[in-house]
Amino acid sequence: MSTDAKPLVGKVALETGSGRGMGAAIVLKYASHGADVVINYHSSADAAEHIAETARSCGVRAVCVKGDVSKAEDIKHLFEDAKKEFGKIDIVYSNSGIEHFDEVDKVTVEAFDKVFAINVRGQFLVAQQAYEHLSNDGRLILMSSISAVSGLPRHAIYAASKAAITGMVKCLAWDFGKRNITVNCIAPGGIKTDMYTEAAKDYFPGGDQMSEEEIDKTISGTAPLGRPGYPDDIAGLAALIASPEAKWMTGQTFHCSGGAHMGKA
Repeated sequence: MSTDAKPLVGKVALETGSGRGMGAAIVLKYASHGADVVINYHSSADAAEHIAETARSCGVRAVCVKGDVSKAEDIKHLFEDAKKEFGKIDIVYSNSGIEHFDEVDKVTVEAFDKVFAINVRGQFLVAQQAYEHLSNDGRLILMSSISAVSGLPRHAIYAASKAAITGMVKCLAWDFGKRNITVNCIAPGGIKTDMYTEAAKDYFPGGDQMSEEEIDKTISGTAPLGRPGYPDDIAGLAALIASPEAKWMTGQTFHCSGGAHMGKA
């Protein structure tokens, strides 16, 4: 296959939270486009190694590194290990995050701090290490959500944590721009991951009683394109932003939701 068909040949991509779901789809897309990959996971070494083996079948190198993105030392070691293994890092994708739903009067300080520690502080710490270790002309991609722009009941803490990222990338784009590094974020919506059915119980009234088909139908009704999203939809956008074609795009939040972020007509 030509380098045109594999635009990331010679690049090294590091992704946090890449052992399952959307994260796995993204890291495998990078591998299929020719990048060597660093797979970060929190607990399941077996799942991460399975993703690594699949990546290697694309003819690239892949390593797994355990680490908790809410801990500065873990993130530091993740980047140092990646640099030691490959000698450079060209693409950083920050994918780690946790959901949160609760009544306003039931939200604890501990719950608030946990969500922000992972969804905001963790992504900023990844950005800090990316600033130190990314090659010039590199790519930093953070993860937001359409929840940042489409209010839902009982979702204030999560939505606020994702809105913080959309503001963060605008500032980081200036900070990284002097080295010609682009900084963007992706805001997914309605994606069928391994947590899809479990998450629906909080996103929709009566969601805990819905079958997967009913969830599909409900989500499809929220988007002009009339279907739920799939991990590969996000992975395709992640590959585009990481590619040479995206060298003039920075400071952007890319909604990947089939149009659901606009709200219903």
